[in-house]
Amino acid sequence: MKKSIQLSFLLLLAFQLSMGLVTNSLAAEEKVVTVKVEGDFVDVSASVRSAIVGKGINISNKVPASEMLHRTRADFGYDENVYLQAESYEFCSARLSHKLVRQHPDNIVLCPFIISVYVVADEPEIVRISYRIPSGKPGSEAVINEIVELIEGIVEDATW
Repeated sequence: MKKSIQLSFLLLLAFQLSMGLVTNSLAAEEKVVTVKVEGDFVDVSASVRSAIVGKGINISNKVPASEMLHRTRADFGYDENVYLQAESYEFCSARLSHKLVRQHPDNIVLCPFIISVYVVADEPEIVRISYRIPSGKPGSEAVINEIVELIEGIVEDATW
């Protein structure tokens, strides 16, 4: 009986997905953009932070990603570090956030915006700057474009 209910549920879910009645979060795949620059991690990170603040936006959080990964790698059976250094900066524009959630309340998950700056162990002379291009709910395209322009502008200012 339990297997029959589970099978019925799965068939119903598959039907609803195929008809577009349920949104599949994986279907709206976000694109990751990476810019590579030659330079020093400390300098590039400072440039990214300065570019964010230069747009009149506060950085709400700095995530020391490489520290956590370095500290825990052996716990999960990994010998090598992927990153020499990696930090992510979380920030949000109040103006864009208001526009975003007024298009659809579920868009709240798109804020904060994040830019990551990192050096991969295999390429120590290259600093990477990565960010996601968000995909909001239908009707949010115009404000999503504004967000992308903001983030692209920050990266451009940081890498001139």
